[in-house]
Amino acid sequence: MNFLSVEASSNNISFCFYYREKILGQENRLMKFGASKLVSNIEKKLKKSSLSISDFDAFILGLGPGSFTGLRISCSIIKAFALATGKPIIGVGSFFSCAYSVRNRHEKIAVVSDARKNQVYSACFRCAHNRVIRTNRERLAALEDVVSKKRDHMFVTYEDHIREKIFSCGAKLVYPENVYPKAADLLILAREHYEKKVFLSLEKLEPLYLHPKTCQIRK
Repeated sequence: MNFLSVEASSNNISFCFYYREKILGQENRLMKFGASKLVSNIEKKLKKSSLSISDFDAFILGLGPGSFTGLRISCSIIKAFALATGKPIIGVGSFFSCAYSVRNRHEKIAVVSDARKNQVYSACFRCAHNRVIRTNRERLAALEDVVSKKRDHMFVTYEDHIREKIFSCGAKLVYPENVYPKAADLLILAREHYEKKVFLSLEKLEPLYLHPKTCQIRK
C-alpha cells in the first residue's frame, strides 16, 4: 500500500508519502494560510523523493472539522490527484490524529477545537491496546455541554484559548500541550479502510466544516 496523505484542518499544514512500508517526504509546518502553499510543497517533496502521484495506490484526506479554507484547498487537491490518476480517496476525521497522538495518556479522550460563536467542534475516542476507536461522531456544541457530559475524559485541543475555557468549565483532566492533526497519523486508520475498500466517491467527497449560514456541520 502506497499512500499520499494530506491534512490541513488546522494551522499545522501537514502531508506525507507512505511508500513501500516507509514514510517519505513528511512535512508538518505551523503557518497561517499555509494551505495555499500545499501544492507547491507537495510537488517539491515528490521531486526530491523521486516520486509522482501515479506511484500511490490511494489518497488520504483529513476531513476536519476545522479551517474552512484549509479543508476546501486540501479537498480540491485530493480530488485533482484522484481525477488525474483514477486512484481512490480515503477520508479520515482529523480529530482521530489528535487522539492517536496521546493514546497512551488516557483511556477516554475528547478532542475539541474552536467553531466560533461560542461553540466548539468535538469528538470522543476510546483508547485500548494501542488502538483508537471513535465513540462519538464529530459534532457542534457549546463547550460547557461537552465538558459536563464527558468529565471522565481527558480533553485535548490545539488552541490555547480553548484549553483555558475547558479548565474554566470544570474539566478534571486537560492535556497541557497543543496537539495538532498530522497527515502521518491518518495512515493508521487509512490502512484499515483500504483493506476493506472503504473509499469516498468524488461526487460525495466533502469535508466537515462550519456552514456559515446555518452554523452547523455539513455532512
